[in-house]
Amino acid sequence: MSITEREKLVLNAIVNYYLNFGDTIGSRTLVKKYGIDLSSATIRNVMADLEDMGFIAKTHTSSGRIPTDKGYKYYLDELLKIEKLTKQEKENIELSYENRVNELDMLLQHTSSLLSKLTTYAGIAMGPAIIIEKVKKVELVHIDDYMIISIIVLENRTVKTKKVILTNPITKDELAELTEEINERLKVEDLSSTEIENFILGKKKIIPKVAQHYEDDGKLFINNVPSIFRDKNVNEVSEALELFNQRKDIRGIFEHIINTRNTTNGRVEVVFGDELGIKELEDYSFVYSTYSIGDSQGVIGVIGPKRMAYSKTMGLIKYVTQEVNKVINQNQIERKDEIDER
Repeated sequence: MSITEREKLVLNAIVNYYLNFGDTIGSRTLVKKYGIDLSSATIRNVMADLEDMGFIAKTHTSSGRIPTDKGYKYYLDELLKIEKLTKQEKENIELSYENRVNELDMLLQHTSSLLSKLTTYAGIAMGPAIIIEKVKKVELVHIDDYMIISIIVLENRTVKTKKVILTNPITKDELAELTEEINERLKVEDLSSTEIENFILGKKKIIPKVAQHYEDDGKLFINNVPSIFRDKNVNEVSEALELFNQRKDIRGIFEHIINTRNTTNGRVEVVFGDELGIKELEDYSFVYSTYSIGDSQGVIGVIGPKRMAYSKTMGLIKYVTQEVNKVINQNQIERKDEIDER
């Protein structure tokens, strides 16, 4: 069933009013507050049609209307205009990423914290679950005789770094020889992770493995979780908190969203909790976007009440995602150039 321009106008006003004030709205208020050039009687007829189509509902305490989930979704997909950030807001976000960090975990932790401050909701940042990829090159950097940093460059140009502790000391020259030997073997052999680990252990007894194939589940950072439990009773808070304490389960929810939706990088999406079939999240919504590392996707966004400032929130997430992608791309270029020079 198609929706007319007049119905779109009224639905947009009803949703906006509910998002701002959390209350029902009647025909007279619509005319006065939103300056809709229709009579109250006409608006009542339009509201009746919207109710029949399932976009709005009448509460038991008032003749006014509130949006249903169907109305919310139509508003988000067809009517909402993402609010543009001011010049000052953009500059503040850019400034927060000016002192770039090389480690992805630190970048995501910063992003999660930043989003929670900007929106007052729970900030989410999740590293991508990188599919096992072939390693193109390994660089071992000498820190001291008992500590090195491994820099692993994958075929998809993803770069991973890891601190490696040695059980036996190694000199800078010895480490250079070991690095060269590993890379020579990678050129001609398709070795398993275990085989390479045994090779390194046999050479210098390095504790962590430097694998020819690298797999990472990606970390999940959540900031300001208590903010989403405002106006909730103790039982509701307890159930939802238990869910958030299970980081693996929360991560699984986000991975399910990415795997079942055609999410375009940079596009901001909204998922209602009840769409996930999880009782504890029924009253919440997840606003998110994705960033890329090679062919893998990570997630950044916020979780908050279903009645949230979507226009502003989506604008903030969109711009923060652009900055995250910019930092990641620049870091990868710099690391690749650094390794190529060695």
